[in-house]
Amino acid sequence: MAAGQDRRTTRTRKALVDAFGHLVQHRRKGRIRVAEIVAQARVGRSTFYDHYSSAEEISLDALSRPFAVLADAAAGRGDPEKLAQLLAHFWENRQRAREMFAGGRMRERAARLLADMVTERLEEADARLAIPLPLAALQLAEAALAPVLAWMRGEAPATPDALARSLCRTGAAVAEALAEPG
Repeated sequence: MAAGQDRRTTRTRKALVDAFGHLVQHRRKGRIRVAEIVAQARVGRSTFYDHYSSAEEISLDALSRPFAVLADAAAGRGDPEKLAQLLAHFWENRQRAREMFAGGRMRERAARLLADMVTERLEEADARLAIPLPLAALQLAEAALAPVLAWMRGEAPATPDALARSLCRTGAAVAEALAEPG
């Protein structure tokens, strides 16, 4: 693929994700549909499907940006200050998050996305693990995601700072516990 096509692809994907993000921020309720995304991005429906298979897929792509901070924490390399900022943003948008994660399928796909991101971080760190990497990554991802989702549902009060510090400490402790002894 030529460099011009790469830039065009990047630009189109960014426009689609930005349009999705705009809709997330400005809609009150309900599922975001492909027709709304393409209208907001000012691209054709076929262009959307050249890049994504569904609104759920673009939702996961949009999640990958903020999930990078959460993946760092889950893998034991978290920055509590950055994570607290992210959690504050999540809290401000908790109604949309509740809607997004109400269905089990999206929750499961988000956990898989986070686990994949944790896997990348563990591979970069050349982590030697006592259990297979996919299991360790999923354990770390779930240990980070479950409390965040419960917190956004209002199951237990905590400040973003307190939750961020806890998630960073937990990620570091669990990552260390999963390390191969020796």
